[in-house]
Amino acid sequence: MALSNDDLYAKAMDLSKDFDDNFLDLAKTLRQLLDRDPEKFREVWTKTNIGRRKAYYLVEVSRTFDTMPAPKSRLKKIGWTKLQVIGKHVTKDNLDEMLGLAEKHTAKELESLMRGEKPSNNAHCVLMYFSPKQYDLLERTLLRHGGTRSGRGINDKEEALVSALKKLEAVEKGE
Repeated sequence: MALSNDDLYAKAMDLSKDFDDNFLDLAKTLRQLLDRDPEKFREVWTKTNIGRRKAYYLVEVSRTFDTMPAPKSRLKKIGWTKLQVIGKHVTKDNLDEMLGLAEKHTAKELESLMRGEKPSNNAHCVLMYFSPKQYDLLERTLLRHGGTRSGRGINDKEEALVSALKKLEAVEKGE
């Protein structure tokens, strides 16, 4: 018997409390909720710590992997982030190969591989938090120095930031 929209909502709210252990079930529940009641789907990500982007990524993961012949334990071990990265490239024919890549690489390395690029071996990740004004400045700077807008995000932001920093360094040195 299919769950009602209210039951799906309640299930999603409950699964979101233990996200790491339940992300596959949560992904499927969110997908069903989005398909049947987009407003209740929106309520889940606004009333939990999931967030809009992650909720839609989870829906993508569900749409891709619910029909794939992969053990749930393997998918869970790989994690939702990597599954989302490889999702657009997975077919039933290359499933094992793609899951193998996900098991051997970081999410950032996978992003490069999926674009057909060689991943950087010694890249560093920097997480920063900005006020709205600071982020506006960062965004303008990245766009002026080679970054390109992609939806609400920016592509090539690393290269753009390095370009801006090199120009600043040259000015400080009087070059």
